[in-house]
Amino acid sequence: MTFFWGVTFPLIKQSMEYTTPVIFLAVRFGISAAVVLPLAIKGKEIAMTRSVVPGIVSGTLLFLGYFFQTLGLVYTSAIDSGIITGLYVVLIPVLSALVFRATVMKRDYVLSLLSLSGLIIMSIFALGDLSLQIGNVLTVVCAFAYALQIIFVSRKSSGTELWSFTFYTLLTVSVLSLVSVPLYPHEFLVVNSYLLFSILFTATLAGSFAIYVQNMALRFVDAGLAGIIFVGEPIFSTAAAVFIGNESLTLFTAIGGSVMVLSMVISTYMRYREGSLS
Repeated sequence: MTFFWGVTFPLIKQSMEYTTPVIFLAVRFGISAAVVLPLAIKGKEIAMTRSVVPGIVSGTLLFLGYFFQTLGLVYTSAIDSGIITGLYVVLIPVLSALVFRATVMKRDYVLSLLSLSGLIIMSIFALGDLSLQIGNVLTVVCAFAYALQIIFVSRKSSGTELWSFTFYTLLTVSVLSLVSVPLYPHEFLVVNSYLLFSILFTATLAGSFAIYVQNMALRFVDAGLAGIIFVGEPIFSTAAAVFIGNESLTLFTAIGGSVMVLSMVISTYMRYREGSLS
């Protein structure tokens, strides 16, 4: 699952040469919703309010995450985007405490600050490049939205029919993206084989399949504990950006990114250890 998400970063980065973020998201998640629809109908609960409302809330948060991530990729590198997006791993316990009054260890705050220090190190490289700075800031916003969406799914999706919940989540992302198209300046769409492959890959394997699996896993595993799975995303995204996107790993990005990934690994390992002992 995290492998598929990691590969999407260089694909989306290069796709922005042929279209805008909102058009890409509208088409991508429209296809994802269409793939899930037959399974949602088969579940015979597609019209149930208990699936519709939570699905819309989940989709709204997911839209914000993907929107700011995709928009950020217009300005920053796929490497930086993948690493910074991974911030949601250490943000999950902190935001759980702030939003849902969940118990949080002092360690989680320390690790969040450690991740922030890694982000600052990465940003040193971008000091002379306003575009990179904008892209990195947008991606930080994306990380907050992803963290909130994962927390919401973990806490509020258990009473829903899973395929219907996933369908309304995907449909909401597509509809909000479509509504946002006129708001984005300089709309354009150049259809070619690369863009079609990118959309189909991100819509199916990194869309319908990965999001359904995530929703299913979060029903049984605490959002913070699930971070042990999500922590692989920045690693896979960096590898994909280097080998697929032909990007180079700068010294500051390597150091700062290593600090951030280390904080994610420590956070998820400690929560996994606590979960296995409880």
